Amino acid sequence: MVGGQETGNETYVKGLIEGLQDSIDLDLVVYHVGAPWLPPRDHLQFAKLRTASPYFRLGVELPDRSRDALDVLHMTYVAPLWSAVPIVLTVHDICFATNPEWFSARDRLMLSTLVPWSIRRAAHVITVSNAARSEIILRYGVDQGRISAIPNGPGGGAQAISDEDARRELVALAPDVRRPYILAVGNLQPRKNLGRLFRAFQELVEHRGHDMDLLVVGPKRFLGDDIVRSASSTADRVHFTGYVTDRQLAACYQQSTVFVLPSLYEGFGLPVLEAMSHGVPVACSNAGGIPEVCGDAGVMFEPRSVESIVEAVHRILDDASLREKLKAAALVRAKQFSWRRSAETTLGVYRRLAA
Repeated sequence: MVGGQETGNETYVKGLIEGLQDSIDLDLVVYHVGAPWLPPRDHLQFAKLRTASPYFRLGVELPDRSRDALDVLHMTYVAPLWSAVPIVLTVHDICFATNPEWFSARDRLMLSTLVPWSIRRAAHVITVSNAARSEIILRYGVDQGRISAIPNGPGGGAQAISDEDARRELVALAPDVRRPYILAVGNLQPRKNLGRLFRAFQELVEHRGHDMDLLVVGPKRFLGDDIVRSASSTADRVHFTGYVTDRQLAACYQQSTVFVLPSLYEGFGLPVLEAMSHGVPVACSNAGGIPEVCGDAGVMFEPRSVESIVEAVHRILDDASLREKLKAAALVRAKQFSWRRSAETTLGVYRRLAA
């Protein structure tokens, strides 16, 4: 996952490992394809895989490596063909099953075949919200004692950055953004519901009197070009950055007026947590696990209603005192999530299986 511009999946792997690295009673071996992103330590080793091919990795190499004096093997979404030790499997969500129209035919076939098979084989399943846990139990009949909901910590976009540095990063990244802006973060794919956000933004600019830009951060995925074209009616005010570094992302949050997450479903909703870490007022969808992240620190809306999106964002933009209240609430809420806390709960799963 790491180094492949996998956004949320990559954030999860890196965050969990960084949270686990100080556990003195755990020897952690990280199998990787790209370069290690942390220096090795007494209890942290990196072991390079021979190839990036998922077929060789899952069919041959990881089964063989599972005999490397391991107690537990932790995978994301797909388990290896076999393992000599118990498998912990993280599944962030099962949207490929609940909403297959959001995926390409290839991804739909692969995920709908391999993920349920992996869930059945795993000794324990981890997901990232109670909403996702309930869906996995309902869809696949997983015993409740065999699946845990462990919330994420913040991603790299939550890192602190000064106003001056943030302005400098933003000018280099999006020089055409010259007005205050609304920020949206996420892969360009149907699930992110950007088409409705673009229509809501047009209403806010043309009929609600808000002289704003809209900055959209994230790489193109399935139907990404169609999503870009759907913003044509306000093309002079909508700006796409593509994939960004963690520091660039932090700058985008830091300089934004409002953050909006209009997704039709998220297992967790990392961008909400990152935005709150910067004290940015949040308007977000009430779908999936997003309310578990936002709590009462943002304004939620029905994502399939353009009018609901408009009203939520307009309410924040039109009320300075509300923005200040949301900023204070966001900073408090964000502190409730950490990778250290997530790692400690995950380590409890490892201990039970190793015993």
